[in-house]
Amino acid sequence: MSDIKLYADLYDNALTEKEGDCTARPRINGTLYNADIARRIVEKRTEYRPETIENILTMADEEKSIGLASGMSVVDGVGQYLPQIKGVFDKPTDPFDPAKHTLFVAYTAGKTLRKKLKETVVVTNGQATVGPVIGGLTDSSTGKDDGTFTPGMPIVVGGNNIKITGASEANGFYFIPAADGSTPVKATVIVHNNPSQLTVMVPATLPEGDYYISVTTQYSRSAIVKEPRSYKYPVLLSTAGSGGGGEDDRPVIE
Repeated sequence: MSDIKLYADLYDNALTEKEGDCTARPRINGTLYNADIARRIVEKRTEYRPETIENILTMADEEKSIGLASGMSVVDGVGQYLPQIKGVFDKPTDPFDPAKHTLFVAYTAGKTLRKKLKETVVVTNGQATVGPVIGGLTDSSTGKDDGTFTPGMPIVVGGNNIKITGASEANGFYFIPAADGSTPVKATVIVHNNPSQLTVMVPATLPEGDYYISVTTQYSRSAIVKEPRSYKYPVLLSTAGSGGGGEDDRPVIE
């Protein structure tokens, strides 16, 4: 039996009328950066220093990114990446317009990843406690849903049970800096506050960089719960135009 385990919680399947059927959502228990990967490699089987490996991984990221941006397909053990363009050109002579067109990367799982997924033991933990769940966000100022947002402008956040309600001061929407030990920034203006959608004004003073978002609320479909429940969206986001505070290490994939 494989020693790789993935834990998942089961949620009510809102897309069918069948009573009792569920869908599974993996528990995201962390994020791996190049530095973390380097340390893992050192712990397993190499005499190289972690700093050396991290530097090689970073250089590989740079070369892969240049290749993709230059129109090349990139293949590694994790997957195959292919540059594509989204948007409509009104005439054959129209140039690429960043306001209407988007350059993005399509992704297909690679051989090594497919093998590991087949070996993975999935452990389901039964019916999940139905609290708030964030499904994604769109930057209203740009219309993009690529994981970027603009300080001082609204974002539209989709999800389930995310309406912010209850008397606890902890309730609210937060921007959590990716750097360890940083203080979360609470949004002060919620324009629309619905169970499946929030419109949140990003604080204008929010520094450029990488962030996670989270919501804390006492909302439930039946009644306000006694204790606040929180959900942290596991996808790393960044302020628009910041490149993740320097270099954005998150490919935009679809």
